[in-house]
Amino acid sequence: MGRPIVVSMIAGLLIAGIAVSGGSSPVAVAIIVNKNNPTDQVSAKMLRQIFSGDKTRWPDGQKISTLGPTADATEHEPAVHFLFGMSEPEYRKRCLQASFAGNQETVPKEYGSSIAVINLVEVIPGAIAFVRADLVNPKVKMVRIDGMAPGDTGYPLTVK
Repeated sequence: MGRPIVVSMIAGLLIAGIAVSGGSSPVAVAIIVNKNNPTDQVSAKMLRQIFSGDKTRWPDGQKISTLGPTADATEHEPAVHFLFGMSEPEYRKRCLQASFAGNQETVPKEYGSSIAVINLVEVIPGAIAFVRADLVNPKVKMVRIDGMAPGDTGYPLTVK
């Protein structure tokens, strides 16, 4: 058997294995803050106030910067639904309206991927973001939502 045929067979088996397994298991979306932020948990109501721009400062006076991955990230749609109570098209319309009205601070700044966002939260003192929980590292702090962490029963942010 020639090398190209073997490589093609292996690639086919890998693709078939992914299709049969149905991909990966559900992934939770974590809310993270800069490691120096004293916040350990936040209510769902406060998260919505923060990400909508209604709450712009942490209790210590630090300006809040909201971040998230771009719309093509799997964690984006459930986060938008949870934080804004709207679909992705409705959220895009909201972002455009905010941009034209000069209210960009009322929508999270979007950066490529969860990893890019995590790296930014690490260096921005007042940052808060939504990212894939399985990618969070010790350089940032994961906060609980209403006392729940990713993986807890009833945790509200899971990608199905």
